[in-house]
Amino acid sequence: MFLLLYSNKQEGGYSNTGLDAKALSDWSTKNEDAVSYVKLSLSDEQALQYSNEDNAKTLWEKIKSNFTGQAEDRKIDAGNELHNLRLCEKEKIIDYIARARGLATKCASLGLDVTERELAFYVVRGLTGKYAKIREILKTQREKFIDDLLEILQNNVGMPTEASNPDLAFTAVKRQRQKRVCYFCRKPNHVMKDCFIRKRIDAQKKPRFYNSSRKNKDLEALALSSEVEETSTKHVWILDSGASAHMVKERIWFENFISSTGEVFLAGKDSKLKSYGIGNVKAKNVYKGSDIKIENAIYVPDLRYNLISLTTLMSKGFKCVSKVDSMLIIDKHGNVVTKTFKRNNRLEIDLKPFNEYNIECNLVENPNDSYEIWHKRLCHLNRQYKLQMKSVIDFNFNSNFQCDSCDLGKITRKFHPPVTNDQSDGALELIHADLCGPVHVESLGGSKYFLIIVDDYSGMYFNFFLKSKTEVLSTFEKFKAKYENLRDKHIKRLRTDNGLEFLNKEMTAYLNKFGIMHEKTIPYNAESHGKAERAIRVTVERARIALYESNLPLKFWAEAVAYSTHVSNLTPRKRKAKLPIEIWERKTP
Repeated sequence: MFLLLYSNKQEGGYSNTGLDAKALSDWSTKNEDAVSYVKLSLSDEQALQYSNEDNAKTLWEKIKSNFTGQAEDRKIDAGNELHNLRLCEKEKIIDYIARARGLATKCASLGLDVTERELAFYVVRGLTGKYAKIREILKTQREKFIDDLLEILQNNVGMPTEASNPDLAFTAVKRQRQKRVCYFCRKPNHVMKDCFIRKRIDAQKKPRFYNSSRKNKDLEALALSSEVEETSTKHVWILDSGASAHMVKERIWFENFISSTGEVFLAGKDSKLKSYGIGNVKAKNVYKGSDIKIENAIYVPDLRYNLISLTTLMSKGFKCVSKVDSMLIIDKHGNVVTKTFKRNNRLEIDLKPFNEYNIECNLVENPNDSYEIWHKRLCHLNRQYKLQMKSVIDFNFNSNFQCDSCDLGKITRKFHPPVTNDQSDGALELIHADLCGPVHVESLGGSKYFLIIVDDYSGMYFNFFLKSKTEVLSTFEKFKAKYENLRDKHIKRLRTDNGLEFLNKEMTAYLNKFGIMHEKTIPYNAESHGKAERAIRVTVERARIALYESNLPLKFWAEAVAYSTHVSNLTPRKRKAKLPIEIWERKTP
C-alpha cells in the first residue's frame, strides 16, 4: 500500500519498460485496491470530488494538497471557494448541489462550520442562466433548506428570464429578425404567405378534431388558419376559410359569455392555444353602420387576430360574392350584411365593439365565473376566506382546485401560536411598523424599500415606498398627520423591531414630543413582532405570485405589493368578525 501511494507505474521499479504481463497485472490489481480503500475512507461528498481519479498515487497527492499545509490558509481557501460557488454552464442542478455539499464538508473538516441555511444561501446566489428568475424568488425565502431547493429547482427549470444587458438584448432582437421561420414548412428566410411548398398543396384540408372529456363540445374547434404577423389593430377581423369556428381574442366583444376551457389547434406543427369560453358577439358594422351578431364565438386570448370562419357562415346559409379587391357577405334573404376588403393579402372586416368604451373589469358578469379566475382576482386568497366572501361574490366552488403558483410562492415554516387577547381597544391605539428591503431591483419610481404599518385594532395594512432608510421618519410623520386627522384620534403606542431606522435620535425625539410610547420587540425574535412580520410575509408572497404569473419584470414589484395590500384590506382576516376596511371606515364597503 505504501509503495502504491508514493509511486506509480511510470516511476521507480514500476515502469512499464521491462515489466512482464504478470507483474503489470499484479500492480493494476493492487492499484485498484488502494484507490478503493482510500475512497471508502472519505465521506460521500468528498468522494464525489475525486470520483474520476483511478491512480492511487495521483489520488493521494490531491488529497494531501487539499488537506495538508498551513491550516489557516486552507481554511481561508475553502471558505473562498464556497463563497464564490457558481453554477457552471451545462452543469446539472443535482451535480451542482452535490458539489456545494462537498465544499461544505471540506470546510467542516478544516474547522469552518457551514450551517444548512448558509449553504442554501450560497447555492441560491450561485444560480445563473435559466435559473436566474427562480433565484430572485428564492432569495426572499431564506428559511428553505438544501433539499427543498433541489426539489424546487428540478421542478422549475427554464423559467423566463429578463435580459439585463442591452447589448445582448439588441443582438437577440437582431438575430430573431434575420431568421424568420415559415410556420408551414418550418424553413427559414420566408413567411408562410410566400411559401412555395404551401402553394403546391391544396388549402382545403380535412379538419382534425381532438378527443375531449369536456361537457361543452362547442369548444372542440379546429383552426387551420395560420398565425399572422403581430401587426393587428383593435377592430380588424379576418375572414378565414380555414378556421372551423369564429374566434375572438378580447373579452370586451362578448355580449354574453360562458366560461369553459378547451384547446384550439393551429396549422403549425405542434401549435395549439387554450380557449376559455364561448359566447355571442355584438358589434357595430363600420361599412353599413348596422349591428352584427356573431354567434358561438370562442374566446382565445393568445390569438393574434379576431377570426370569422367562412365555413361556418356558409353552413348557416350565407353567400360570399368575390370582387377584384373585396368580397360581399350576403344572407339567405339576399341582403348584404357586410363587405370585406383585401388588405395585406387577406380579407379584413372592420367592426367595432357595441360599447366601444367598455373595458373588461373585475366585476361579476356571469354567475358561472370560474373558481380559478376569482382565486387570481383576490390575489390568491386562501380557500377559507374565499368561502366567507361567497355571500357577496357568486362563483362555482371547486374543492379540487390546486394552484401551482401558491405551492411555489407560499412555502413557509409552521407559524408561531398567535396572541389571542386583544392588545388595543380602538383604531390608532397601537400600530406596528416594519421596513422591508432593500430590494435589489429598483421600482419604476426608484424605490428600494417599503414601510408597512399595521393598525392593531382593525388589521388595516398601509404601505409606503421609500428610496432609502432615511425617509422612514418623514413618512411616519405624514402617516400620523393624515390618519389622526381623518379618525380624530391620536397614536398612543408604536411597536417596532430594533432596526436603526427606528432607533435613532430623530425618531426618539419626535415620539417624545407627541407622547407616543415606543415599544421595542425582543432582538432576534420575530415572533414578538408577529403582526408586522406576518403583514410583510403575506404582502410579499402575494406580490411574488402576481409577478410570477404575469411574467412581468421585477421592476414592477412596487405595483404588485400595492395591489396585494389593497386586496388584503378588502378580504377576511383571522380573529376579525368584519373586514379590515369595514372596521377602519366604520361602514360596509
